Amino acid sequence: GGSTSTKMMPSSSPEARIKHLHDQLKITADQEAQWKDVAQVMLDNASAIDSAVKDRVRMATGMTAIDDLKSYGAIVDAHADGIKKLAVVFAPLYSAMPEGQQKNADAVFGHRTEPAKLRTHG
Repeated sequence: GGSTSTKMMPSSSPEARIKHLHDQLKITADQEAQWKDVAQVMLDNASAIDSAVKDRVRMATGMTAIDDLKSYGAIVDAHADGIKKLAVVFAPLYSAMPEGQQKNADAVFGHRTEPAKLRTHG
């Protein structure tokens, strides 16, 4: 066994995050084919971001302020592109979901994608 932490560890693999999302969204057997496309895009996104982060780490020593900004921009771009691609492949899956499952997806994504400073408590 071994105890599983409920906190998302940074080391958690893209595969683990994809499985977690699959469970949260309650993907059914009929939805698996469309889910595969979503999972693939999530994997591609993770790999693009990972590669941008590795570049940044590799160049970290001796980076100028401008290099630093450009490098950070590359990571942000990879992240933004990934979200746009995910929206495209997730749309057909979402529209095929019954209303209850859509509402659940709304809650799952609303929680994931909201910037922290926009969150209100109470």
